[in-house]
Amino acid sequence: MKRFALLLMSLLPLAASAQNVLLGRSLVGKGDSATAIRAAAGEPSRLDHIDGDDTSPAMEIWTYRFADKVVSLWIVDGKVVQASEERVVAGGSGTAAQVREAR
Repeated sequence: MKRFALLLMSLLPLAASAQNVLLGRSLVGKGDSATAIRAAAGEPSRLDHIDGDDTSPAMEIWTYRFADKVVSLWIVDGKVVQASEERVVAGGSGTAAQVREAR
């Protein structure tokens, strides 16, 4: 799991990082509660759990896939701490980072 977390952290610079992202018709972002996110956007397409340890808290990564983008939200203690959005190129092709994130 730590390797997975390190891989995700290494991909962060490749993603468009923002304080807020448009999730469906709702603007969500840093500080929003997981409950509010679920109420606005429903269940994520993918949900990854990363166990905490002595140096980092447990977190969840919620991924929502849309036809034109992939939105990822990092949740710690029930709150969004990071939001990112990656555009998907028409026809299903995209950067290697987008393809890895979508899997």
